[in-house]
Amino acid sequence: MPTSLHRGLIGALALLCAGWLLAAAPAATAAETRTVTDQLSRTVTVPADIQRIVVLQHQTLDILVELGAADKIVGVLRSWPSLIPGLDKYAPQLVGLPTPGDLSTANVEELLRLKPDVVFVTNYAPAAMIDQIAKAGVPVVAISLSQGEGVEAPKLNPTFADDDVAYAEGLKAGVKLIGAIVGKSERADQLLDYAFSRRAMVQQRVADLPQADRVRLYMANPDLSTYGSGKYTGVIMARSGGVNVAAGVRGATKVSMEDILAWDPQVIFVQDRYAPVADQIRQGSAWQHVDAVKAGRIYITPEYVKPWGYPLPEALALGELWMAKTLYPDRFADIDMQAEATAYYQRFYGQPYTGPN
Repeated sequence: MPTSLHRGLIGALALLCAGWLLAAAPAATAAETRTVTDQLSRTVTVPADIQRIVVLQHQTLDILVELGAADKIVGVLRSWPSLIPGLDKYAPQLVGLPTPGDLSTANVEELLRLKPDVVFVTNYAPAAMIDQIAKAGVPVVAISLSQGEGVEAPKLNPTFADDDVAYAEGLKAGVKLIGAIVGKSERADQLLDYAFSRRAMVQQRVADLPQADRVRLYMANPDLSTYGSGKYTGVIMARSGGVNVAAGVRGATKVSMEDILAWDPQVIFVQDRYAPVADQIRQGSAWQHVDAVKAGRIYITPEYVKPWGYPLPEALALGELWMAKTLYPDRFADIDMQAEATAYYQRFYGQPYTGPN
C-alpha cells in the first residue's frame, strides 16, 4: 500500500510529466505548420505538408502546374478555361475539378467541403472574401507576382515607381513563395533561373536599339480595351525592344478609336485567348487608317507568350523572345521558337509544346 511519501513522489512525477508534455506540445505543433508572409504582407500559418490545394487565381494555377504540383489541386477558379486556354492539354487532371469560386468570389461552404490545406487567391480579391475564408479556418495566401507596397499591393491596376523592377522582383518572390508552400522550392528556383536567363539573352540582343527606332506596339483586347502602364504587358513590350503606345493610360482600361488613331501603332498584338479581335480589326473600317493594319502587321500571340497584366515564368522565357523575334527577325534569325517552346514545355510541363508559334 503506497505511503504518503510514495503518493507525494508519484504526484510530483505526474506533474513533471505533464509539464514536459505541455512544453513539448508547441514544438510538435510548430513542426506541423509553417508561417509565411504572402504578397499582401499578411502573415499566414499553413500546414508544413500541403496535400490539398484550392487555387482561385489563374497565374498561380499555371505556376502550380509548372512546379509539378497539379496532382495536389482539388479545386480551381471557375473561369480558368477561358483565362488560360490550352492548359488542359498539359494538365488534363484539372478538367472537371470543383469550382468553389473565382477571382473575386468564393463559396465558402463548397470550399470547405474540399478540405483544402491552403487556398491561393489573387492580390485584388476582395478583403471580405479573404477574411471569410480565413475565419472559416482555411489558410489563405494572396499572390500578386508584383512588388506592390501599401495601398498599391491589393490593386488590380497598381502604380509602381518602376514597372520592370516591380514585376521582376514580385515574380521571383511569388514563385518562391508558392514553391515553398507546396514543397517545390528546388523546382521553383529552376523555373526562375530558366526564365531569367532567357530574358537576359533577349535583353542583350535588343539593348543597342535607339529609342527612336523601336517599334510602336499596341495590345488589342476586346471592346477597345488595352493595357497601359502598371501592367506587365508594357514590360514585355519594352523587353522585346518595342514601345507600348498606350503607356500614357493606366492599367487595364478602355480607350477610344481616336486614341488609337493618334497613337498609330506599327504593330498590333492580340492575345490568343482573344483571337477573334484580330479579324474584327482587319475588317473594321476605322482601323484601316492605322499603320499596323495597312502593313498587315497584326499578330496573335501563341499561348506561351501570356502578355497578361501579370507576369509568368513562361512569358519571360518564351514570350519576350517570341515578341522580340517577331519585331526584329534579323537579330534572332538563329532562334527556332518551336525548339525553344518544346524545350521549355518538356522540362516544366512534362511534354512537348503542341500549339502554334
